[in-house]
Amino acid sequence: MRRDYKYKQAIKEAAFNADRSLNDDLFNHLCTKDDVSSWKAWRKRFCANNVAPTTVLNGKCGVNAIVHEFTCYYSNIFKPNTADADEKFRDEVDYRLTNDFSSVHDTSVPLIDVSSLLDHMAKLKRGKTAGIDGIVNEHISFGGDCLAVHLSLLFNAMVRHSFVSAEFCHGITVSLLKCKHGDASQLDMYRGITLSPVLSKLFESVLLDLFGLFLTSSDLQFGLKKLGCSHALFAFNNNNNNNNPTISNAP
Repeated sequence: MRRDYKYKQAIKEAAFNADRSLNDDLFNHLCTKDDVSSWKAWRKRFCANNVAPTTVLNGKCGVNAIVHEFTCYYSNIFKPNTADADEKFRDEVDYRLTNDFSSVHDTSVPLIDVSSLLDHMAKLKRGKTAGIDGIVNEHISFGGDCLAVHLSLLFNAMVRHSFVSAEFCHGITVSLLKCKHGDASQLDMYRGITLSPVLSKLFESVLLDLFGLFLTSSDLQFGLKKLGCSHALFAFNNNNNNNNPTISNAP
């Protein structure tokens, strides 16, 4: 019994040390505002490399039933809070493009030159999964000057005529398990990511380079921005440490 007790205590101590090491690493990364390293530490601890797909989801069995559950779940998530909000904004944009800008003939439309497009093509990350069109980043980044010329003509025509292909709006939603220790048969244990076409992401990168100064948002928004939430988390942790004597005096 004495050996069993020591064995259990050793397991508890090892688990406690692992949690403390993870918390220390995350805290140090957040203090240095290194959100990339913090996410790497988080994934290393909580994300499994090889997880077998579940055969039961919310009590439903079979591939078709599971796909239907995911489809209904994600379709309800991405609905606007206000009914018909998408149609309202679409009509407003169409009206402005048709009436407000049709009478302005001297407005200069910035050109997308081949050299800048080659820079954006080189910045595409390798090893990413293809979208619905089956094209991966390597197809574009290794396409060379000839592909850059054709893409430059295409993107310039799209900007000048205010037209975006409907194929750019299509994507594949992939479900990822949030935590390897969670119940994989529960739907709320998954989060979805969308695999967009490479050309649409390249076009968005070019547009951000051209019109990024005009795309502003609230200073109170930290998510979905270049710096991410590292500054907000850093301020939040410092505020908690300063206002909570138990945390601030902890060794």
